[in-house]
Amino acid sequence: MSDTPETPAAGGTQPSSSAANRTLKLLSGTPHFGLRSLADAGAIASNPAVVADVFGATDTGRVRANNQDQFLVAALERSLLIEGSSLSAEDGTRLVDTPQARIMIVADGIGGHGGGEVASAVTIDAMAHYCFETMPWVQRRSECSTDELTNGLRQAVMTAQQRVRRVARRKALNADLGTTLTMAYVAWPELLLVHVGDSRAYLLRDNTLFHLTIDHTLAQRMVDEHILTPQQAQHSPLSHVLVNAVGGKSDEINVELRQLTLQLDDQLLLCTDGLYDMVDDDAIAAALRQTNRSVDAVVTELIAAANAAGGRDNVTAVLARF
Repeated sequence: MSDTPETPAAGGTQPSSSAANRTLKLLSGTPHFGLRSLADAGAIASNPAVVADVFGATDTGRVRANNQDQFLVAALERSLLIEGSSLSAEDGTRLVDTPQARIMIVADGIGGHGGGEVASAVTIDAMAHYCFETMPWVQRRSECSTDELTNGLRQAVMTAQQRVRRVARRKALNADLGTTLTMAYVAWPELLLVHVGDSRAYLLRDNTLFHLTIDHTLAQRMVDEHILTPQQAQHSPLSHVLVNAVGGKSDEINVELRQLTLQLDDQLLLCTDGLYDMVDDDAIAAALRQTNRSVDAVVTELIAAANAAGGRDNVTAVLARF
C-alpha cells in the first residue's frame, strides 16, 4: 500500500493534511468523492498496530468437559453514522476514522462448570466496555498521559472484580469463582500490559522469546522467596494455585501493569496455562519463528501441540505479528 494516497474513487477517501480538514471536506464535498471513511490509506499503512496480523482461538482440550477460557481481539476506532442530512450524504453512511488502538485479552475462568466461564466472560466484557466507553483513546496520544491510562486500566480491573461478584450472587454461583486476566493495549508503538493471575504474555523479538508477565501462583511466590528453584516450581502442584485473581472472596487484588515500546517484526503472544503447561518455551519460540506461515496457522499449530501433549486444560492463544 502506498504511503501517498491516490485520488480516491467513489466511496473512497478524500485525503487531507489534518483530521479536522479531512472531516470538513468529507461532509461538504461532492458525492464524487464518496462519504465512506475519514481514514486515509497513508495513515493506516503507517500504523503497524492497525495492519498487524492478529488471530486468536480457544479449545476445550482433551480432558475438560467445558471451556472456561475466553479471548477478545478488537480495534478501537471512532465513527459517525449519518442518519439524515441536507448535505450530499445518504442516510446510513458511516464515517470511520483510522483505528486508534488495538486490544487483545485472554482470561482463564476459575469456579467449575457454570462459574469459570461466566467469570472470564464478565471480566472481558468489563474491560472491553471500559476501553470503549471510558478510556481516553479517542484523544491524540500526546493529550493523554501514561499515568491516566494505567490508572484507568487498574480501576477497570477493580470494576471487573465487583461485577464478577455481583453476577455470582445474582446467579447463585460459587462465591469463589474468578478468572485470570492478561490484556494488551497497543497504541503504536506503545504496549500497555494488564495482568492478573497465571495466563501469560510473551514477546518474540530478534528470534528470542521473552516472558512479559509473572505468574501469580504460590509456586512463583516461593521462587521469589528462594524456597523453590524455577525448575522445581515448574513441576510443582503449587504452580496451579493462584494467589491473585479477578473475583473470589478476597478484596485484595494485585494488578500488574507493564509498559513496553514495540518494534517492527515483534510478535506478541497471549495465552492461558493450557498452552504453556503442555508446550515448552522452546517449542513456542520455534512456532513463532515460522514467519512464512500465517498467524492463524501458527496459533492452530500451538493449540494442536498442546492437545497432542495431553490437552489437560482448556487452551487459548492470541498472536499478533507487527
